[in-house]
This record gives sequence, structure tokens and C-alpha cells, in this order.
Amino acid sequence: MAAPGRVLTSGSGGCDRGILTDEKKRKRMESNRESARRSRIRKQIQLDELASQVSELKKEKTKLTYGLCETRQCCLVVETENSVLRTRALELASRLEALKLILMQMESVAVDPWNLNQYYYC
Repeated sequence: MAAPGRVLTSGSGGCDRGILTDEKKRKRMESNRESARRSRIRKQIQLDELASQVSELKKEKTKLTYGLCETRQCCLVVETENSVLRTRALELASRLEALKLILMQMESVAVDPWNLNQYYYC
């Protein structure tokens, strides 16, 4: 019975061809193993690079999340300050209007001291 992978031939050259066929098969298998090994190495390198990217992106996300939290807190402080300032501005505007009314009343009641003598001499 012939060995697996051997081509059966008749004549004296049959042995040489079988050996050549076995040698080609062995070389092809070795080449395939080497190719598979290189492919596994490439995949491992790619996997390591992706894991590194994941790590860097997680760090960046943490920084951005922290920055967003700080920004939100600052925004709340500014909004509170704005609210206080708006309230203060309304109070001051109201006081200004009240002072204007008082001045207008005082001006309408006030008598010019130069014209006072006119009334006494008439």
C-alpha cells in the first residue's frame, strides 16, 4: 500500500517522484505553519495596540468627565451670581425711581430764595 500523499507511478522513476511529492507537501505544510505563526503574531500585535488605545481612551474619558463636572459646577456658580446681580439691579432701579420721585416733589415744593422777596414786598 502507498503512503498517504505519494503518487503511485510505475517504473524506476516512481520512487523519486513520490519523494519529490512528499518533499513538496512537507515544504508547503512548513510554509503554511510559518504563515499561520506570522498571522498570529500580527494579530497579537494588533490586539496589543487596540488594548493600548482602549487604555488611552479610558484615561481621556476620565479627564473629560472630570472637566465637564468642573465646568458644570462653575456654570452653577455663575448662574447663581447672575441671579443675585439681577435681583440687586432690580432693587437699585427701584430705589433710583423712588429717589427721582422724591427729587421731583422737592423741586415742585421748593421756592427760589431770590423770588421770596417779591412776595414780601407786594
